[in-house]
Amino acid sequence: MSAGAQENFPTAGAGVATPRVGQPIATEITAAGPFYAAEDYHQDYYKKSSARYQYYKYGCGRAQRLEQIWGKPTPPPGVATQ
Repeated sequence: MSAGAQENFPTAGAGVATPRVGQPIATEITAAGPFYAAEDYHQDYYKKSSARYQYYKYGCGRAQRLEQIWGKPTPPPGVATQ
C-alpha cells in the first residue's frame, strides 16, 4: 500500500463505520511510529489457543458488539460452511 493510500485509509474507514456505529469515530489518527514485531508465541493466538480465544472474545463482549455493528459474520470466499 502506498504512503498516500495509508494516510487516507483510516479516514475512509471511519467514514464507512460512522453510520453503522451511530456516532462519530473519535479515535485520533496519528503518524505511525517504529514497528516492532511481536515474539512468535504472540502470533496466531486465535489458532494456537482457540478455546481460550473464544472464551475471551465472548466473555468481554467483543463478538456480540461486532455482530451488533456489522451483522452476522460471513466466511471468507472459498471457505465451506457447515
